[in-house]
Amino acid sequence: MLHALCATPGALGGTTYFQAMQFREAKPEDDENVLQVHRLAFSRDDEAALVRNLMQDDSARPRLSVIAEQQSQIVGHVLFTALRLVGTKSAVELSILAPLAVLPEHQKAGIGRRLIEYGCETLKRRGTGLVFVLGDPNYYTHFGFEPAIPHGLLAPYTITPADAWMVRPLKQDLLGVLRGTVVCAQSLQPERYWKE
Repeated sequence: MLHALCATPGALGGTTYFQAMQFREAKPEDDENVLQVHRLAFSRDDEAALVRNLMQDDSARPRLSVIAEQQSQIVGHVLFTALRLVGTKSAVELSILAPLAVLPEHQKAGIGRRLIEYGCETLKRRGTGLVFVLGDPNYYTHFGFEPAIPHGLLAPYTITPADAWMVRPLKQDLLGVLRGTVVCAQSLQPERYWKE
């Protein structure tokens, strides 16, 4: 369920544009429209409920919520929330991408890719070292993610297939140095969220 649907953009005054699409951090007034994107993208309320819970969860901080907007309509959203790594003494900032959604009529247009890139670039500027995701390797490996388990970076639960648990370094020289098991926000801890 952490896996979502679905180039590096250029920046202009803190807002990124690609064709007629605008990418920016979400504001509190965007919340209801963001939840609706998840409901429509997944044809159910589960992911919208997860987003709502994570946005209210202090253990998910620091978090980053990014939207894609076209003609004042929110057409895509991605959420990144904080992780901790148990088993290491390093104080590296970690984040997890979950969930990602794009309205059905806007899928397969590269919006998911641009949401991921905008989010990762923002996290990198903020000092985040690694971003994790649980999802389809055929999709996420296009965005710099690679299997995390061979690097000694474990999920809270056994992941099947193992390659679905992935990591993307935002800082050099972290992979192979950091090892341990991630601990996520309380809202993301139930095992049902860790099934691919």
